Amino acid sequence: MEGLETLEYRGYDSWGLVSVRGDTLDRLRGVGSVSRAHQTGIFGDGPHSNLAPANLALGHTRWATHGGVSEKNAHPHLSFDGRVAIVHNGVIENYLSLRRELEDEGVQLASETDSEVIAHLIARAVPEATSITTAIASVMQRLEGEYAVVCVTLDDPHAVYAFKYKSPLLFATGPEDTLIASDQLAAIAIGSEVTHLNDEDIVRATAGHATVFSAAGHQPTEVIRAAVLLDQSYTAPDKAGYAHYMLKEMHETPAAVRAGLELTDEQLAGVLPASSARLTLFGSGSAFYVARLGQYFFRTLAGIRADAVPSDEAAEWISFDDQDAAIAISQSGETFDTLEIGREAVERGAFLTSLANVPHSSLDRLSHHQLPQASGPEICVLSTKSIVSQVTILIRSALELGRRNGHLPSERYRTICDALERLPSALEHVLGHDKEQIQALAELHSEFEHWFFIGRGPYYPLALESALKFKEVSYRHAEGLPAGFFKHGTISLIDEEFFTVALLPSKLAAPRRFHATLANVSEIAARNGPVLAFGPAHLESDDLSNIRSYIALPYLEQDATDVIIQLLAGQLFAYHCAVSLGREIDQPRALAKSVTVR
Repeated sequence: MEGLETLEYRGYDSWGLVSVRGDTLDRLRGVGSVSRAHQTGIFGDGPHSNLAPANLALGHTRWATHGGVSEKNAHPHLSFDGRVAIVHNGVIENYLSLRRELEDEGVQLASETDSEVIAHLIARAVPEATSITTAIASVMQRLEGEYAVVCVTLDDPHAVYAFKYKSPLLFATGPEDTLIASDQLAAIAIGSEVTHLNDEDIVRATAGHATVFSAAGHQPTEVIRAAVLLDQSYTAPDKAGYAHYMLKEMHETPAAVRAGLELTDEQLAGVLPASSARLTLFGSGSAFYVARLGQYFFRTLAGIRADAVPSDEAAEWISFDDQDAAIAISQSGETFDTLEIGREAVERGAFLTSLANVPHSSLDRLSHHQLPQASGPEICVLSTKSIVSQVTILIRSALELGRRNGHLPSERYRTICDALERLPSALEHVLGHDKEQIQALAELHSEFEHWFFIGRGPYYPLALESALKFKEVSYRHAEGLPAGFFKHGTISLIDEEFFTVALLPSKLAAPRRFHATLANVSEIAARNGPVLAFGPAHLESDDLSNIRSYIALPYLEQDATDVIIQLLAGQLFAYHCAVSLGREIDQPRALAKSVTVR
């Protein structure tokens, strides 16, 4: 249960546990947070405990895909004969046909999930198979979709079985314990090493031992999978005195940037082999907006045409070949849509680079080249320090490629590099000097229901990301828009109840964009729309005439650094709005940290 609490940051709506005790499977399930359930004492040894002592158990927290949030849909699921229990991450695409098949045979299903059919299929296969491993292999042949499944059966009450296809799964062994999990953070208590399973692997685990089989050839064959060391930065989650993980992780942003600055020039330039003709960046959610920022900086700093596409739409827009290079961006390295398009890129011969925060993730292991963020664990569902790190690393890659291909003059290269070296200090200034002003404005304006975030150039994807953070954690309606596009229809929504946040570039470094954005602000003000702006210090009073409230940030007068400063300021603003509204900060409703389903 402590392991489940560790992983609860990945998103949940319900929880469940089954333990094996003699010839009985004891099951306990509930809706909501497992950590809150734990506080009631039902998992302990006291008078309120609902569990008998056991040496073998399965636990799960669910993020609903099929079926509503209810106890009957919570995992683990039991088979029709009560002899098999399973937990499942992923989506079984052909579950409806399997469900009908089971119902035609008289099996009554107890839930609305796609997962339950797996338990029934295993229970049906075990009596006819030579071993439980071969039974599982036969069931895997019937499943379409993606899955990480762990099961126990009374036919082998001292072992846990697990198998996977496309969804992450790993195990760790100690002298007397074995733990199987979907995330390496849960394995910290067991030891310093974990073993990642490959697709179509099956593992049989007992106390202190695990045997891996490959079912790729349908007949399970014992194989060896190499263990890898857990990253030393991965320690048990700890708020370290902060009110929320989100606040703690924003305060770790300067350190995350410093880690990004430590990557070598060779690592950075390695994203684009000499033979590559085209560069594509892709990611989901915030990672896609990071890709959009990367697209801008690869063009302006390196003269490289780069396409940024959302992972879930990439297959509709991009066709890879062996002349292409691609950068896949994911905080967890387990984002399903990003892994899918990454696999397609590799299969078609493209050179794939991973930009991820979790060492040895599925994305890292799939890729030809890795850009390790080394930002440390990020527990809050909302990505803060991680995406700041990602933007920093992409900018540095663009800088290095621009220097090598001659697009970027040496003096300009040195100026931007100098600004990047000063960036952590500027971020610390925002977290120290500017935080109270941002908090005060957030608390003053948090009751507004509708928000626009606008920007030009790299401040447009920044506006998209700032709006995403805001809506994720505050539950307010927010949209990010290009400031110039704003007047082509969307301005019809503006009134005194619709708030706009304008992200202003440096007046010195980008005067055209600065004045154009202010022109858009004046169009909003002319329709009585209140405007809050984030931008450079030392503006003239005329520049601020149409702005209700202004936050001056410690710009370094370079797009490459100022967008990152803005990024942190937007995160702080969203955080303090959400706190004043009493929202669930670290685990907002309906969200998951690592989206491992289609």
